[in-house]
Amino acid sequence: MVWKELSQIKMQLSKQKMPKFLIILLIITILTMSFAPTCIAQESNQINQYSPILYFEKDEQVFPVNIEYHVQRAHLFRFTGDDPLEISSDITVDDLSNYSSSQDAALYLDNQIGSIDDDAIIKDYQNQISELGYTVYYHLIEESQDITILQYWFFYAFNKGDLNQHEGDWEVIQIVLNNDQPTLVMYSQHHTGQKATWSQIEKTGTHPHVYVARGSHANYFTSYQGTLGGASDHVGANGFILKPKRYQLVNLESESWITFKGRWGEINSYEDEYLGRSGPYGPMDRENGMIWNQPLDWGNNLAMLDGTILMLEWIIYHFVTIFVVIFVITLAFFIFKRLKQYKTEGFGPRYLSFLYIDGLNMKSIGNILFILGIIIAVIALFSPWYEISASSSSSIYDTGGLIDILTIDGINGIAINLPGSTGTTPLGAAMIPFSILIGIGIIMTLIKTLGVKESKILGRSYLYQGFKLLTPIILIIIVLIIISMIIPTMIPPEAQGTPISLIFEDIAGSPFGGSTIKTINEGQGSIQVNWGIQSGGILLLIAGIVLIISGYIEKKASQSLY
Repeated sequence: MVWKELSQIKMQLSKQKMPKFLIILLIITILTMSFAPTCIAQESNQINQYSPILYFEKDEQVFPVNIEYHVQRAHLFRFTGDDPLEISSDITVDDLSNYSSSQDAALYLDNQIGSIDDDAIIKDYQNQISELGYTVYYHLIEESQDITILQYWFFYAFNKGDLNQHEGDWEVIQIVLNNDQPTLVMYSQHHTGQKATWSQIEKTGTHPHVYVARGSHANYFTSYQGTLGGASDHVGANGFILKPKRYQLVNLESESWITFKGRWGEINSYEDEYLGRSGPYGPMDRENGMIWNQPLDWGNNLAMLDGTILMLEWIIYHFVTIFVVIFVITLAFFIFKRLKQYKTEGFGPRYLSFLYIDGLNMKSIGNILFILGIIIAVIALFSPWYEISASSSSSIYDTGGLIDILTIDGINGIAINLPGSTGTTPLGAAMIPFSILIGIGIIMTLIKTLGVKESKILGRSYLYQGFKLLTPIILIIIVLIIISMIIPTMIPPEAQGTPISLIFEDIAGSPFGGSTIKTINEGQGSIQVNWGIQSGGILLLIAGIVLIISGYIEKKASQSLY
């Protein structure tokens, strides 16, 4: 139809004897006007059709916002490594396009409301959230004739992660369309990410579900991911849900500030870069510009969503619930059996058989040692089991003394405490409460003494609990040996013999405890690492040994208790 109309227009213009070049120019203009709306409409339809639904954890305080919120409160600085150089105290969104050269990478926007060491920015954002609303930016890339990539970018005013805290935060998800059909999705997670097939992900219609980690804003495919790995991400579908109808979609191609080369948050020292305390670069420069310029290459390099790992993450996420349910079922079954015994034989005068202490005989000594072992075990649950601490005096980073970088205990499980982080954090957010596991085991052992008539049966129960108390420390030592042996093999040949590889070799050679100092930077600094079993671990070993001895004595007594 368009071509027919153009032919008629051309004939009319020819009759009027207009110059050919004007006729051609007019036809091109008409063609542009005819097809441009169609292309724009198609782009808009795709962007809206696949816009994501964001699920936030219940304690999340910061949500996707227009960058104007941040810029209006920021001053522009140049990072010099020492005292920052202020470039502008009245920077505007439009001004940012003036800083688009490679030398501007040292610039950063510092929100003056607060710093990375407080919650002032979060509080300010929360006070204005109703007026600010929600914004999601998008970028559409025609990778080839068949491949289209839809990117959705999210800017957060503050990143309050467990292991990193900084101003500003840019995250992205992208959807790959093959002949207008979605095939793959890629979600950013810190400095990497994960990919999945379109059929693997949760979605409502054509809107993919994105589960956003509390504070760090890493993106996950399910509400129970983030439990594995060192990121310590807390994810859930128990908080605010941001649906497409509630946020504004803004095309990044139309934003002049997109070329800004600086950071979207303050940086105070070179150490901040290593400690996750520096502001991030924008979409065009995220991961050295790879996400923006080579989105398919970036996505293809990500790890694929694995069903087996998903199942493991689900188990860890619900570990305490699963354990408690199993405990309750086991306890109910045990009580049922004991009630049958009670109706026919009773439980004896002392009910709990570990209380039979009537002089200096083997039966009584076994029970006394059992009680002593239980008391020691309970104390061990509230004390540190194992610690690795380190200090650095290099020019890159000076810790100012020893810092605990890994702790294992009964309360927090396995936790890491990186320099500059906001505190000790359970590894991978999988806070396996060893105290609950061991505590329930102790309670079950005590309950199982209910109505036991023979000391040898009681002794078997003591032995079993004693070996269980030894298990955590034995596992810790084995895991440390394995990790310390594996990590050096992952270090490139050219890095073999470096301080890091030598440190792991030292730990593997003496996992129960030790200390080492390694020189770095050709004598310009050093790293000291101390490691070893702590008081709680020693007490746990003692408790286990005492229970094993008590069980052996109780079995040897071979007496009727009542």
